[in-house]
Amino acid sequence: MPLFLRRSRYGAATLATPLRVLLADDHEDILDLLRLAFRIYGPHEVIATVSDGRKAVDEAIRQQPDLVVLDLMMPVLSGFEAVALIRTGSPRTRIAILSALDDHDSRQRAMAAGADLFLVKGMVPREMVKVMTEAVLHTAAGAGA
Repeated sequence: MPLFLRRSRYGAATLATPLRVLLADDHEDILDLLRLAFRIYGPHEVIATVSDGRKAVDEAIRQQPDLVVLDLMMPVLSGFEAVALIRTGSPRTRIAILSALDDHDSRQRAMAAGADLFLVKGMVPREMVKVMTEAVLHTAAGAGA
């Protein structure tokens, strides 16, 4: 499903439809927090939650979401590996890393693999959703969606 934008009377891009979001983290409490944050501060549609990197890749390719929120340290397939596979199999999907890792090397590796955004766990949920939404809007507006 394509992402539809509308322009406010001031020319700013806004969503005409909710973002379709895939959440991937191996901690159920993080998934619960993210699901709630996207519902309250979106409103966005969380289309799937998964707990390992392989499932994240499979669901992203199958569902072609607008946004994947991905942890780096997951079982089966790391987030670093998953980013590259998602980028190939679902090229229009924006990928936001949400990780406890906060070092320069992790950021560089994730961005080099194809991530669009790197955020550190512990952000205020409202701000996190806002930053991710703006990243998707910016990309979609630039592509003429």
